[in-house]
Order: sequence, then structure tokens, then C-alpha cells
Amino acid sequence: MTANRFLRKRLGFTLVELLVVIAIIGILVALLLPAVQAAREAARRMSCTNNMKQIALAQHNYHDTYKTFATASSWQKGPDSRAQSWSEKVMLLPFLEQQPAYDRTNWAQAPYDPWGWHGNQNIQTQSTKLSVFNCPSNPTEHQSGRANFTYAVNTGTSNHPPHQNGNNPNTNIPRGNGMVAFMRYDNRFPLGDTRRHPNDPMVKFASVTDGTANTALYSEFVISDTNKRNRSEARQHRYQVVNHWSNGNNTAARRQDCLRQGANFDNDRWRMRGAGWAWSFMGAGNGYNHTMMPNEVSCHIFNGGDDWYGRNMMSASSEHPGAVNVALADGSVRGVADTVSQDIWWALGTRNGGEAVGLPD
Repeated sequence: MTANRFLRKRLGFTLVELLVVIAIIGILVALLLPAVQAAREAARRMSCTNNMKQIALAQHNYHDTYKTFATASSWQKGPDSRAQSWSEKVMLLPFLEQQPAYDRTNWAQAPYDPWGWHGNQNIQTQSTKLSVFNCPSNPTEHQSGRANFTYAVNTGTSNHPPHQNGNNPNTNIPRGNGMVAFMRYDNRFPLGDTRRHPNDPMVKFASVTDGTANTALYSEFVISDTNKRNRSEARQHRYQVVNHWSNGNNTAARRQDCLRQGANFDNDRWRMRGAGWAWSFMGAGNGYNHTMMPNEVSCHIFNGGDDWYGRNMMSASSEHPGAVNVALADGSVRGVADTVSQDIWWALGTRNGGEAVGLPD
């Protein structure tokens, strides 16, 4: 009888033993959870890199076909009968296995804008969220995610000479030094007006005199988040678009002027970035600029003027720890550290600046 009672007692756990087991399980979970999260982020980052590779190769294939890279904006109704401010992503659709969406595009109407400015004629084609245009690490959505995108084409740096119309410089029409022709013909102005034909030169492989391995083609960014307004919190800067037209006589001065700005947020403009991949208006963020360093705050534009001409101060940004992915003009994709040298980052943004620097191996 005594032996049976002893056996029955030994079949259970004491409270101390149970607490020890729970503590051990908790420690194991605490050790394993970061590893699981790191593995998931590594998978997301690989997917993001693959998306950027596809887009870069689509630009190469577009160039093989049309002997130029795709424009990011075109207010023209030119030889191809296309009107309005289309992003280069619309032009790349056939080279990204999206030929049906390209064929259904109504070129006589405006591209779709999910905030309702225009483009409802193209809503069926351009309101779709395409995975190839989105990094899975991006944490923010606009309008339930429809038409969202997180990859932007390089528009260069702010320090480049303006376009010349005859003998009259028009400071509102800069000649870009990035990888995109932002303006061709501007039908908002009447015939005879010099602003009607800015003719930002088309970008070709021959235009990239710094070398395609030393020139950025695309970078990723996180979609703006109007809930992240704390200017004293550095990790929130990547989500912020300050409604400020940054001043200064050179790239360094304009960057510093943008960094000095306070919480001057305009929700109507801030929430645009990343909202619609078909529209190339500067506020929509289809272009990014190398004036601001990776994961810094973005300012809307530099030196005033007209924000339809690609004069943005949008920074590259990401949720990948310590780096942003950049697709180079040679089609490769590299991770660029947040701590990258300012001179290297600026040089990476220009196709023809003559800088003798590139990304370290």
C-alpha cells in the first residue's frame, strides 16, 4: 500500500519542476524567434532583389527594342500617340510578362491615380497591385494596397545644369543626370511657348559615360506613412515626405536644407508616395533622387519651380536592416549600406558626372 502511494506521487510533476520546464521553453523560444525572423527577412530580401533584377532586365530588353531606356513621364502626344504623365513601369509591362495589362491601357486618357485625381478610365488595368513592383518587406499600404509600388527609377542628383531653350535658360526644366528622361513635350503650354518643348534627352547606354556598373538604375523605398510624424525619431524619417521645396546652390546645401525642416507635413502630398505605379507625377514617387542619403527624410522638390519636371528630393529607403537594395544600370542588384560614403552615393546617382568612384566589392 505504501509503495503504491509512492509510485502515484512520482508519476506527477512538482510546481517547481513545471516552472523550470516553462522557463526552459521560454528561453528556447527567445533564442529561436530572432533566428526565425531573420530567416523570413532574408527570404523577403531575396524576393525584393529578384523583383529589382526583373525590372532592370526589363529596361535592358526595352532598350534592345527601342534603343533607349523607357521615359518616366511624357506630357506629349507624339509619334506613338501616348498622352499624359505615364510612368516608365507602364512602358515596361510587356517585358515583365504583363502584355495583357499593357494592351488594355487607354493611352488617350490619364494613368490611374488611386487617390482619385484622374485615371478612372484605366482603373481595371492599373489598379492591380503587381508583386514585381513591391518589396515584401514594405510595412505600409495606401488604399488597401491596390496599385501600390516600392521601386523608383533614379532621377540623379539636384546639382546639374538646367536645360537651355535657345539662349534662354528655363530654371524650371533641369537637364537630368540620372537614368531617366522625365519630360519630352509638355502639352499644358500653347504652341510657340518655349516650355512646350523641354526635350529632356532620352537616356541610352551610350549616355552612361560613368559606366553602367557605377550608376544606379532603381532603388527601393518604403511607402510613406502619415502616422510616423516624429522628426526626432531617426527610424521614422524614411516614411516622411516634408512638404518643402528645398533651397541651396549645390547638392550638399539642398540636402542640409531638407534635413533642417521641421514637421511640415501635407497629407495630400505625403500619402501619394507609392500609391500608384502608373502615374509618374513627382509626388507619387516613381522617381527617387540621390541628393538625400539612404533612409533619410524626403523633401518634395528642390529650388521651387514646377514639380512636374522630376526635380524631386525623394530618398531611397527600406526595412532591410542597415541597407537598401539598388539595381545598377548593368542589371546587377547590390545592397548599399546606410553608412555609405556621401560622395559614393552621389556619384552612384549620376550617369555622366565623371566621378571615378563606385561601390566597393
